[in-house]
Amino acid sequence: MPRFDNARDLERHLKKALDALQAETLITTQAELGSTRVSPYNTGRFRSSWFAAEGSASSAVAPEGTDSPNTDATGLRVDASKEYHLTNSLVYAQSVAIEGKVVSQPKNWFIDFTNVRIPKIQDAAARVVAQRFDLT
Repeated sequence: MPRFDNARDLERHLKKALDALQAETLITTQAELGSTRVSPYNTGRFRSSWFAAEGSASSAVAPEGTDSPNTDATGLRVDASKEYHLTNSLVYAQSVAIEGKVVSQPKNWFIDFTNVRIPKIQDAAARVVAQRFDLT
C-alpha cells in the first residue's frame, strides 16, 4: 500500500478508489443487464433500455428496432458521494422484471440477478479497485 505523509493525500487516494468502485459496479451491472444471457430477449429493445443516470432515474428508452446494449454508464463521471440509478423505463419493464412475464428466462430472473449476481459484481469490483489502488 502506498505511504501517505499527508492525511489529505490519503483522503484523495481513497476518494478516487471509491469513485472507481462505484463506476466499476455500475458499468458492469449495466453491461450484464444488457446481455442476452441475463435480460429476457425478444427484439432486443428491453435489454437496450437499461439507462444509467446521476441523481434521479432516467426516463429514456431505446428506440424501436434497437438491438445493442446501452453503455451510457461508461460516459458518466462517477462520484461516490452522489446517487446513481440504473433503470429500464419501457412501459412493460415492470411486468418483465418484477412480475416475471417472460418466456426466454426464468420468471424470477431479475430477483435472482439482484440478490445473487449484483453482490458478486460488487465483490469483483472491490477486488479490481483494491488491486488498482494498491489497497491490499
